[in-house]
Amino acid sequence: MRRRRPLTTALLYAALVSVAVVTVLPFLWTLGAAFRDNAEIFRYTRPLSRWTFLPRQPTLAGFTYIFVHDRFGRYMANSFLVAAAVTASGLFVNSLAGFGFARFRFPGRDWLFAAVLVTFMVPLEIIVIPLYVVVRGFGWIDSYWALIVPAIADAFSIFLLRQFFQEVPQELVDAARIDGCGWFAVYWRIALPLVKPALVTAGLLSFIRQWDAFFWPLVATSSPAYTVVQVALAKYITEFVTFWDRLLAGAVSASLPVLLLYFLLQRFYVQGISTTGLKS
Repeated sequence: MRRRRPLTTALLYAALVSVAVVTVLPFLWTLGAAFRDNAEIFRYTRPLSRWTFLPRQPTLAGFTYIFVHDRFGRYMANSFLVAAAVTASGLFVNSLAGFGFARFRFPGRDWLFAAVLVTFMVPLEIIVIPLYVVVRGFGWIDSYWALIVPAIADAFSIFLLRQFFQEVPQELVDAARIDGCGWFAVYWRIALPLVKPALVTAGLLSFIRQWDAFFWPLVATSSPAYTVVQVALAKYITEFVTFWDRLLAGAVSASLPVLLLYFLLQRFYVQGISTTGLKS
């Protein structure tokens, strides 16, 4: 393999560092602004200086309001409960579907898998009305069921796990079947332990997607008892005034669980993404 020239390598790293800086700067500004009061938040945006990112007079007023005077801790707990339930249920359901598409041959399998993939191209806004009608028919409106059940099945998770299940050596499956394992035992004891990176990747993406969900929770719930964190953040923006200190404090607080989860699982996530699609 031909080695890169030093100048080419230096330019490549310079470009990557520039992209990283541009990506991180908005979050650093948000982090600093979360510890300011409303009067100071936009005072030092121009010209660019250290005070653009560092508060001159740090304050916890925004955090105090959302966690003491508001119910932001409850909203974060709701989001965590919904995201965890969807992730756990989705990993089981979607991994079963992926295993079935990877290991069983039945009439219409490829057409059915194509139909699953087509759901990638269907925005939620198109199906929100029929989805609302179905959920209302079950009596789930304004409940955890409305937030959890419709989000369990996920086309990307099925596709990702199918790709990994196809890479499980057929010899292992045949040996397990000869030893008397049923198909569920093969799935549970043989296949699942071998696709851990895919499970972590699918689970992490599912958790983040539910943590960031806004439109469907806004439609399906109305009482504060079931309000999730993204819907809670929107109420700090009113028609006449935006409470920037509360909004930014809430945004920083809502970002921390996802960042922590990603940093803990990033090794499996990168491995799962980098090897997806190597076998079809």
